[in-house]
Amino acid sequence: MILHSKIIGNAGRDIIILHGLYGSSDSWLRVAKLLLDNFTIHLLDLRNHGESFKNDVHTYQAMVEDVKSYLDDKKISDVDLIGHSMGGKLAMFFVAKYPKYIRKLVIADISPRSYKALLQNDPNGNFHLNLLSIMKNLDLAAYNSYRSLSKELREHGVTIENVILKNVEKNNRQFVWKLNVSALFNNINNILEGLNPDDFIDGKITTKTLFLKASNSNYITSSDKKIIDFIFVNAHIKEITNAGHWLHYDNPNDTVNEILAFLNE
Repeated sequence: MILHSKIIGNAGRDIIILHGLYGSSDSWLRVAKLLLDNFTIHLLDLRNHGESFKNDVHTYQAMVEDVKSYLDDKKISDVDLIGHSMGGKLAMFFVAKYPKYIRKLVIADISPRSYKALLQNDPNGNFHLNLLSIMKNLDLAAYNSYRSLSKELREHGVTIENVILKNVEKNNRQFVWKLNVSALFNNINNILEGLNPDDFIDGKITTKTLFLKASNSNYITSSDKKIIDFIFVNAHIKEITNAGHWLHYDNPNDTVNEILAFLNE
Protein backbone atom coordinates (compact mmCIF):
# COMPACT_ATOMS: atom_id res chain seq x y z
CA MET A 1 0.00 0.00 0.00
CA ILE A 2 1.23 3.49 -0.86
CA LEU A 3 1.15 6.29 1.70
CA HIS A 4 -1.34 9.08 1.15
CA SER A 5 0.20 12.47 0.40
CA LYS A 6 -0.54 16.06 -0.51
CA ILE A 7 1.72 17.36 -3.27
CA ILE A 8 2.04 21.11 -3.64
CA GLY A 9 4.24 23.21 -5.87
CA ASN A 10 5.96 22.27 -9.10
CA ALA A 11 9.25 24.08 -9.00
CA GLY A 12 12.15 21.72 -9.42
CA ARG A 13 13.63 19.48 -6.73
CA ASP A 14 11.42 17.22 -4.66
CA ILE A 15 11.10 17.52 -0.89
CA ILE A 16 9.51 14.82 1.25
CA ILE A 17 8.20 16.00 4.64
CA LEU A 18 7.53 13.44 7.39
CA HIS A 19 5.32 14.63 10.25
CA GLY A 20 5.62 13.70 13.91
CA LEU A 21 3.51 11.51 16.16
CA TYR A 22 -0.18 12.57 16.10
CA GLY A 23 0.51 14.65 12.97
CA SER A 24 -0.59 14.37 9.36
CA SER A 25 0.10 15.76 5.90
CA ASP A 26 -1.42 19.04 7.11
CA SER A 27 1.08 19.46 9.95
CA TRP A 28 3.79 21.12 7.86
CA LEU A 29 1.49 22.73 5.31
CA ARG A 30 2.26 26.25 6.52
CA VAL A 31 5.99 25.64 6.10
CA ALA A 32 5.44 23.95 2.74
CA LYS A 33 3.59 26.99 1.41
CA LEU A 34 6.61 29.13 2.27
CA LEU A 35 8.82 26.76 0.25
CA LEU A 36 6.57 26.63 -2.82
CA ASP A 37 8.66 28.85 -5.05
CA ASN A 38 11.64 26.54 -4.91
CA PHE A 39 10.45 22.93 -4.70
CA THR A 40 7.83 20.29 -5.33
CA ILE A 41 6.75 19.26 -1.84
CA HIS A 42 5.30 15.91 -0.84
CA LEU A 43 3.52 16.02 2.53
CA LEU A 44 3.04 12.41 3.61
CA ASP A 45 0.56 10.80 5.98
CA LEU A 46 2.60 8.12 7.74
CA ARG A 47 1.00 4.76 8.50
CA ASN A 48 -1.66 4.89 11.25
CA HIS A 49 -2.05 8.64 10.69
CA GLY A 50 -4.27 10.81 8.53
CA GLU A 51 -5.60 9.15 5.39
CA SER A 52 -2.89 6.51 5.09
CA PHE A 53 -3.48 2.84 5.81
CA LYS A 54 -3.84 1.43 9.31
CA ASN A 55 -1.64 -1.42 10.49
CA ASP A 56 -0.90 -3.13 13.81
CA VAL A 57 2.83 -2.85 13.05
CA HIS A 58 4.37 0.55 13.77
CA THR A 59 8.15 0.24 13.65
CA TYR A 60 10.74 2.42 11.97
CA GLN A 61 11.87 -0.56 9.94
CA ALA A 62 8.38 -0.94 8.47
CA MET A 63 7.95 2.80 7.97
CA VAL A 64 11.27 3.02 6.12
CA GLU A 65 9.87 0.58 3.57
CA ASP A 66 6.66 2.66 3.37
CA VAL A 67 8.68 5.72 2.39
CA LYS A 68 10.80 3.76 -0.09
CA SER A 69 7.63 2.37 -1.71
CA TYR A 70 6.28 5.90 -2.00
CA LEU A 71 9.48 7.18 -3.64
CA ASP A 72 9.59 4.25 -6.03
CA ASP A 73 5.91 4.72 -6.91
CA LYS A 74 6.55 8.41 -7.71
CA LYS A 75 9.80 7.52 -9.49
CA ILE A 76 11.83 9.74 -7.16
CA SER A 77 15.42 8.69 -6.54
CA ASP A 78 17.12 11.94 -5.45
CA VAL A 79 15.22 13.89 -2.80
CA ASP A 80 15.62 16.28 0.11
CA LEU A 81 14.07 14.72 3.21
CA ILE A 82 12.65 16.67 6.17
CA GLY A 83 11.37 14.94 9.29
CA HIS A 84 10.01 16.22 12.60
CA SER A 85 10.04 14.27 15.88
CA MET A 86 8.89 10.72 15.01
CA GLY A 87 9.21 11.70 11.34
CA GLY A 88 12.75 12.91 12.03
CA LYS A 89 13.64 9.59 13.62
CA LEU A 90 12.13 7.84 10.59
CA ALA A 91 14.23 10.04 8.30
CA MET A 92 17.39 8.98 10.18
CA PHE A 93 16.51 5.28 9.89
CA PHE A 94 15.76 5.81 6.19
CA VAL A 95 19.05 7.49 5.32
CA ALA A 96 20.93 4.84 7.29
CA LYS A 97 19.43 2.11 5.04
CA TYR A 98 18.94 3.95 1.73
CA PRO A 99 21.46 6.81 1.62
CA LYS A 100 21.53 6.99 -2.18
CA TYR A 101 17.95 8.27 -2.27
CA ILE A 102 18.71 11.33 -0.14
CA ARG A 103 20.46 14.49 -1.32
CA LYS A 104 20.14 16.41 1.95
CA LEU A 105 18.49 15.69 5.28
CA VAL A 106 16.75 18.04 7.75
CA ILE A 107 15.90 16.71 11.22
CA ALA A 108 13.57 18.89 13.29
CA ASP A 109 13.93 18.72 17.07
CA ILE A 110 14.74 15.07 17.65
CA SER A 111 17.93 13.19 18.49
CA PRO A 112 19.19 9.84 17.13
CA ARG A 113 19.16 8.34 20.62
CA SER A 114 16.54 6.03 22.08
CA TYR A 115 13.92 7.80 24.19
CA LYS A 116 12.64 4.61 25.83
CA ALA A 117 14.15 5.59 29.17
CA LEU A 118 11.98 8.71 29.09
CA LEU A 119 9.02 6.57 30.07
CA GLN A 120 10.54 6.21 33.51
CA ASN A 121 12.13 9.53 34.31
CA ASP A 122 11.36 12.28 31.81
CA PRO A 123 8.22 14.36 31.22
CA ASN A 124 8.48 13.97 27.43
CA GLY A 125 8.02 10.21 27.54
CA ASN A 126 5.36 10.47 30.22
CA PHE A 127 3.49 13.02 28.09
CA HIS A 128 3.21 10.58 25.17
CA LEU A 129 2.22 7.65 27.36
CA ASN A 130 -0.36 9.76 29.20
CA LEU A 131 -1.80 11.20 25.98
CA LEU A 132 -2.13 7.80 24.31
CA SER A 133 -3.73 6.40 27.46
CA ILE A 134 -6.30 9.22 27.45
CA MET A 135 -7.02 8.57 23.76
CA LYS A 136 -7.35 4.82 24.29
CA ASN A 137 -9.82 5.25 27.16
CA LEU A 138 -11.85 8.05 25.59
CA ASP A 139 -15.35 6.96 24.58
CA LEU A 140 -15.90 9.13 21.52
CA ALA A 141 -19.45 7.83 21.12
CA ALA A 142 -20.40 9.67 24.32
CA TYR A 143 -19.96 13.08 22.67
CA ASN A 144 -22.10 14.69 20.01
CA SER A 145 -20.29 18.01 19.55
CA TYR A 146 -16.78 19.42 19.51
CA ARG A 147 -17.82 21.72 22.35
CA SER A 148 -18.79 18.84 24.65
CA LEU A 149 -15.64 16.91 23.79
CA SER A 150 -13.47 19.98 24.31
CA LYS A 151 -15.06 20.61 27.71
CA GLU A 152 -14.25 17.06 28.78
CA LEU A 153 -10.62 17.34 27.65
CA ARG A 154 -9.91 20.73 29.21
CA GLU A 155 -8.84 19.23 32.52
CA HIS A 156 -5.90 17.56 30.76
CA GLY A 157 -4.41 20.85 29.54
CA VAL A 158 -4.51 22.80 26.31
CA THR A 159 -1.82 20.76 24.50
CA ILE A 160 -3.56 17.41 25.00
CA GLU A 161 -6.92 19.00 24.19
CA ASN A 162 -5.62 20.42 20.91
CA VAL A 163 -3.86 17.22 19.83
CA ILE A 164 -6.97 15.12 20.42
CA LEU A 165 -9.36 17.58 18.74
CA LYS A 166 -7.13 17.64 15.65
CA ASN A 167 -7.26 13.85 15.46
CA VAL A 168 -11.01 13.27 15.55
CA GLU A 169 -13.60 13.79 12.85
CA LYS A 170 -17.32 13.31 12.39
CA ASN A 171 -18.50 10.27 10.42
CA ASN A 172 -22.26 9.69 10.21
CA ARG A 173 -22.66 12.16 13.07
CA GLN A 174 -20.31 10.20 15.30
CA PHE A 175 -16.77 11.05 16.29
CA VAL A 176 -14.08 8.68 15.00
CA TRP A 177 -10.31 8.71 15.28
CA LYS A 178 -8.12 9.77 12.37
CA LEU A 179 -5.32 7.90 14.15
CA ASN A 180 -4.96 4.19 14.79
CA VAL A 181 -4.86 4.80 18.53
CA SER A 182 -4.49 1.14 19.54
CA ALA A 183 -1.52 0.57 17.23
CA LEU A 184 0.28 3.68 18.48
CA PHE A 185 -0.41 2.79 22.11
CA ASN A 186 0.84 -0.77 21.62
CA ASN A 187 3.96 0.42 19.78
CA ILE A 188 5.07 3.28 22.01
CA ASN A 189 8.37 1.50 22.77
CA ASN A 190 9.04 1.16 19.03
CA ILE A 191 8.22 4.84 18.48
CA LEU A 192 10.73 5.86 21.17
CA GLU A 193 13.45 3.65 19.63
CA GLY A 194 16.67 5.23 18.39
CA LEU A 195 19.73 4.55 16.29
CA ASN A 196 22.32 2.34 17.96
CA PRO A 197 25.71 4.12 17.86
CA ASP A 198 27.44 0.71 17.78
CA ASP A 199 25.96 0.16 14.31
CA PHE A 200 27.95 3.15 13.03
CA ILE A 201 31.41 2.42 14.39
CA ASP A 202 32.70 1.36 10.96
CA GLY A 203 30.23 3.17 8.72
CA LYS A 204 29.01 6.69 9.41
CA ILE A 205 26.12 8.57 7.81
CA THR A 206 27.77 10.96 5.35
CA THR A 207 24.65 12.68 3.97
CA LYS A 208 24.64 16.44 4.51
CA THR A 209 22.34 16.92 7.49
CA LEU A 210 20.84 19.85 9.36
CA PHE A 211 19.47 19.36 12.86
CA LEU A 212 17.05 22.07 13.97
CA LYS A 213 16.92 22.42 17.76
CA ALA A 214 13.98 24.31 19.25
CA SER A 215 15.23 26.71 21.93
CA ASN A 216 12.43 25.88 24.38
CA SER A 217 12.61 22.12 23.94
CA ASN A 218 14.79 19.45 25.57
CA TYR A 219 14.56 16.84 22.83
CA ILE A 220 18.14 17.62 21.74
CA THR A 221 20.48 17.92 24.73
CA SER A 222 24.20 18.62 24.97
CA SER A 223 24.89 14.90 25.31
CA ASP A 224 22.76 14.26 22.22
CA LYS A 225 25.13 16.47 20.25
CA LYS A 226 27.91 13.96 20.92
CA ILE A 227 25.78 11.15 19.50
CA ILE A 228 24.92 13.29 16.46
CA ASP A 229 28.59 14.05 15.86
CA PHE A 230 29.47 10.36 16.18
CA ILE A 231 26.87 9.05 13.71
CA PHE A 232 26.55 12.00 11.30
CA VAL A 233 29.95 13.12 10.05
CA ASN A 234 28.50 15.84 7.80
CA ALA A 235 25.97 17.46 10.13
CA HIS A 236 25.48 20.72 11.96
CA ILE A 237 22.91 22.04 14.42
CA LYS A 238 20.99 25.30 14.22
CA GLU A 239 18.77 26.65 16.99
CA ILE A 240 15.29 27.99 16.28
CA THR A 241 14.56 30.66 18.89
CA ASN A 242 11.19 31.32 20.50
CA ALA A 243 10.05 27.81 19.69
CA GLY A 244 9.08 24.65 21.53
CA HIS A 245 9.04 21.11 20.16
CA TRP A 246 6.45 22.07 17.51
CA LEU A 247 8.87 24.61 16.07
CA HIS A 248 7.08 24.70 12.69
CA TYR A 249 4.04 26.16 14.45
CA ASP A 250 5.88 28.37 16.94
CA ASN A 251 8.37 29.96 14.54
CA PRO A 252 7.68 28.94 10.93
CA ASN A 253 9.58 31.84 9.37
CA ASP A 254 12.93 31.09 11.03
CA THR A 255 12.37 27.37 10.44
CA VAL A 256 11.87 27.99 6.72
CA ASN A 257 14.83 30.38 6.51
CA GLU A 258 17.19 27.80 8.01
CA ILE A 259 15.84 25.05 5.74
CA LEU A 260 16.20 27.19 2.62
CA ALA A 261 19.71 28.34 3.50
CA PHE A 262 20.77 24.73 4.03
CA LEU A 263 19.10 23.24 0.95
CA ASN A 264 20.42 26.00 -1.29
CA GLU A 265 24.04 25.74 -0.14
